[in-house]
Amino acid sequence: MAAVLGDLLQLVDNQSYLGQQVLNVYYYRVTATLGLADPYLADLNSYWEDNVLDPIIQIQGDGLVHQSREWRNISNGTDLFVESTAVPGANSVAESSELPSYVSLGFLLQRESLATRNGYKRFAGLTENFVEGNTWTGSTTSIDNIETALAGDLNIGILAVAEPVIVKRPIVVPVGSYIYSSIGAASFRGLGTQNTRKAGRGV
Repeated sequence: MAAVLGDLLQLVDNQSYLGQQVLNVYYYRVTATLGLADPYLADLNSYWEDNVLDPIIQIQGDGLVHQSREWRNISNGTDLFVESTAVPGANSVAESSELPSYVSLGFLLQRESLATRNGYKRFAGLTENFVEGNTWTGSTTSIDNIETALAGDLNIGILAVAEPVIVKRPIVVPVGSYIYSSIGAASFRGLGTQNTRKAGRGV
């Protein structure tokens, strides 16, 4: 397995919460001039868990569990890595304090070109003790850390080898050429909802 410059990588973060399946999907573009050799997807996952997943779980209760991370090189349509270690939210909470699965914290992914629209990430698993009315009242440091993580490159060792991108749909695997925008920054957009996560709706 190997990746070349410009390959498009897809990460599906599979989660469960209150009986619902919750997904967050990320895209990264390989920026390493000489490409990447096996086990590059496993290496990227390790970096992602330490630098992206860890800030995210700081805002989530332990009723939400990140069940698996599935990495695919959708440019070559071959390379696959699955990490199945379950990772719960970092906050231990009683069932009575968990907010519904459709309640989320939203982040805008700011495009660097007009090739795509801006992107969004919405995170479930919130708890009542960090919400007052329509406002999330948790740590601003946690928010800052997530903003940095969502816009940050992925490293192998000390080298940045993949950048986060917004990809124009539809995406057909294996991907040939694709239209994308690099993500210049991520910004917090507050408390909101994700209708597809309502009970019985799926993801």
